[in-house]
Order: sequence, then structure tokens, then C-alpha cells
Amino acid sequence: MSIVKAIAASVALVQPVAAAAQNVVATTGDSVADFFKDEGAQVELTTDSVGDPNVKVEYYGNDFSVYYYGCGNNTDCSAIQFFSGYQTDGSVRLAKINEWNTENRFARGYISEEGAARIEMDVFLGADGMSPDDFAQAVSLWTRAMQDFEEFIGW
Repeated sequence: MSIVKAIAASVALVQPVAAAAQNVVATTGDSVADFFKDEGAQVELTTDSVGDPNVKVEYYGNDFSVYYYGCGNNTDCSAIQFFSGYQTDGSVRLAKINEWNTENRFARGYISEEGAARIEMDVFLGADGMSPDDFAQAVSLWTRAMQDFEEFIGW
């Protein structure tokens, strides 16, 4: 009987720790903003032109925005998009961006109507979100893609 009690006590000790690691969700801007704050990033939580959350992030020398999608009444969003734009004044040709998109899986680039080079990456979080460790991996994919893109376009 004491082995069963020891196992039950071990499970009880582990449960509060597991509960403390809340999933990163897109229901409001707070969860993503808090993730980056916990990572030591500078964060500004605002709203976009339609009232959906928007997070501006400075993360280890990388500046980017996080836009929210699939929102209902500016909350309960289901997805986010990491975004960064570069004022290149048309110096990056469309053929170069197409080369980037052919060779890279997670982040995509494009040229804006004004001739700026842009990169973005969508992350679907759904209703339950993503574990902090998995979200950190997604952020790592994003920041690496951003750095590679900057080098690729000669920024």
C-alpha cells in the first residue's frame, strides 16, 4: 500500500508544475506578449486598424510584429502571423523573392506595392494554443528565417 501512496504523492507534486506551464494562445494579445516578456523581450501590445491585437516585439536584436487572425469581435483569435518589413525601395527583384520562397519552407517573402521586401510566417494556435516549448521552437524558426531573409536581400 505504501508504494501506491508514494506514486500518488509523486503525481500530486508533478501536477501543479504541469499546470503552471500554460499554453500560448491567441485569444487575446496578452498570452503572446507575456511569452516574449518572460523571454526578456521589449513588447508593446497595441491593436491593428480593425481592432485586433497587435504585438510589436524587440527580441534579441530582431524587431517584428505579431498580427492576429481568425478573431471574433477582436478576441478569441485562432492564429498569429509574425511579420517584418524592409524599406528596400524596389532594389529586391521579384525573381529573388521567388527564389527565397522556393528554397524556404516556413516563412514566405514578397514585395509590397511600394517596393518593400517583406517576410511573414503564420502560426495556427487554435482554441487550445501551443505549449511554451513548442511556441519557442516556432519563434526560433521565425527569427532564424528573418535573419536569413535579411542576409538574402542584402539588408
